[in-house]
Amino acid sequence: MTKKTETTAKTAASKAKADDNKITDRVAEGAREFVMRSTSTAKERADGVYETTQKYNAELENMLVKAAKGYTNILGNIAEAAFVNVNRGINAAEKLAASKSLSEAMQVQNEYVREQSTCSLNNARAAAEYVREVVAEGSENMRETATKMWKSDKAA
Repeated sequence: MTKKTETTAKTAASKAKADDNKITDRVAEGAREFVMRSTSTAKERADGVYETTQKYNAELENMLVKAAKGYTNILGNIAEAAFVNVNRGINAAEKLAASKSLSEAMQVQNEYVREQSTCSLNNARAAAEYVREVVAEGSENMRETATKMWKSDKAA
């Protein structure tokens, strides 16, 4: 081989190596861009899921607080109804003690039973209506929150 052929071969080899490096650099650049886009998308989705979870937890907390308030309200109403019932019974016992005849005592007893039955029925209706309202409100809030969460999750 001559020196010229040898130099040409070295030049061709170095040119091929340079071209190879350019191609490798382009592929590496493309791979880096792909990874950067992928990580950016993953971060956006993770942020979206985190935000949605935070909103959902806040809504759930609000719903549970309302449920607890409803429960304490029911307990307060039960205590109030018991207090009224006890006082009504004491009042009826006082009237019975003050009655002068058997017919008057029977009249007091009948009035007490009628009033007590009406009051108990009204208390039961009011309690059932209140529980229904609390449950309906809580389940509606939960449904709306879940719907918002799933919409947000699909968008992310």
